[in-house]
Amino acid sequence: VPAQDDAAPLPEPAVIEPLGPTIEVLPGARTVLDLRTCMEQALASNDSLLAERERRAELDGQKLQALATGLPTIDLASDWTRRRDPSFALDPTFGGGDDAGFGTVPGADPWFDDWLQGFGSFIPSAEDIPASTFWTTSVAVNWELNPREILGAVGAANLGIERQDLLVDATEHAVLSGVVEAYYRVIMMAEAVRAVEAQYANQDELLEITRLQFELGTATRLDTLQAAVGLANIEPTLRRVRRQVANAGARLNALLGRDPEAPLSIANESLVETDPIDRERALELAVSRPDLQASDRFVGMLERQKQAQSAKRWWPYLTLFGSYGRVGTDFDGQWDDGHETWTVSAAVNLPLWNGLLTSGQLHETRAQIRRTEIELRGHRRQAQVVVLELLNNLSAARRTLAAAELNLDRAEEARDESLLRYRLGQVDYLSVLDAESNHLTARRTLIEARYQVLTLTASLKRAVGHSPATPLTAIDGLVAAPKSRG
Repeated sequence: VPAQDDAAPLPEPAVIEPLGPTIEVLPGARTVLDLRTCMEQALASNDSLLAERERRAELDGQKLQALATGLPTIDLASDWTRRRDPSFALDPTFGGGDDAGFGTVPGADPWFDDWLQGFGSFIPSAEDIPASTFWTTSVAVNWELNPREILGAVGAANLGIERQDLLVDATEHAVLSGVVEAYYRVIMMAEAVRAVEAQYANQDELLEITRLQFELGTATRLDTLQAAVGLANIEPTLRRVRRQVANAGARLNALLGRDPEAPLSIANESLVETDPIDRERALELAVSRPDLQASDRFVGMLERQKQAQSAKRWWPYLTLFGSYGRVGTDFDGQWDDGHETWTVSAAVNLPLWNGLLTSGQLHETRAQIRRTEIELRGHRRQAQVVVLELLNNLSAARRTLAAAELNLDRAEEARDESLLRYRLGQVDYLSVLDAESNHLTARRTLIEARYQVLTLTASLKRAVGHSPATPLTAIDGLVAAPKSRG
């Protein structure tokens, strides 16, 4: 095949000997699944994708926790206490203590001093203080209002949700890429089975011809023995490729969220896209695929985290507290008039120093931001390397596919002519065997080349941040414009 410009469109490869419209992979299926149906079922039921979506719900809960930093707390409390407190009877300020009197007043009549001394008898002695019971019911509101911390926490939560949405997209692309690979692998192995079956049929026919020629005296016993051995050697290969079809079907079932041994039949369809790719545009798209955008959102989350942490350092915040309740010596008595108790307070707090806690947290977060940015830069470069490798491999696979299609026609012609001449006794058995081997190699090369083009195309779509279900022509700017002539 002459060398061609990578940007030039390739001819559509011819379809090899058809298997039929349906491939029964695991017997018993009532419906036939095409590739698009498989993709839709994987998006709805794939286990890893469902788990990633559940992680999105976890982040919704984290956002509620972030919002809680800006909301007050309300508590309803009812308590019963019983206590004995003789402290006021022991304090001379209240006329208690060992000398339960108030002293004398200079210049006063003696009777007044006597009365003043006796007034202390109204204060019972410490040992006479009885235990008291109190019932209290109250509602308390506590609100710490730190706007900078609230904005940082909520902003980080929102970016976390955006990041998870991007990770879900990336997981969807990975799952669909796996579905494409498994689907086409089933078709590839089914085609391999058909190729080996055709080889077996040809070898069986060759054995019959050799036996007939041996009876006619135009072939030797060695020729007959070689033909029989060749037929026997094909049988284990046929069993192996049939088993590989079942294995590929089990893998596809698992990706679809089904039991691996569930009955499965798929449509025999292989759409090969041969549109030329704009390399520069592919490299631009590579750095903005969902998983890299998710890493960029993570850097933003760290910035918001740093903002929330710095709110505890030299940034004032407001604290409000209020409570209202009832108190009484018994449960019913606390609802009597005049038994209300309430408290209101407001405070402006200015953090001055909390040891090295905030400084350490900020130092850690800044370092984490720098590290994440460096890693992201490396991931972007690696993404472009992956795209370049896929472009090179895809270009080579397309050339191989075009060459294999032509080579298969020639190998079929050579095999048919060799078999005809063998029937006429013009060539020996080894010539026929060599022609049959070449034909099988050409057919397998075509099957594998088609599989490589299909799977590499799906991988390229994923590498540039798009679903493998998206046609190349639907990705903005990816398909190169045809070059003008003249």
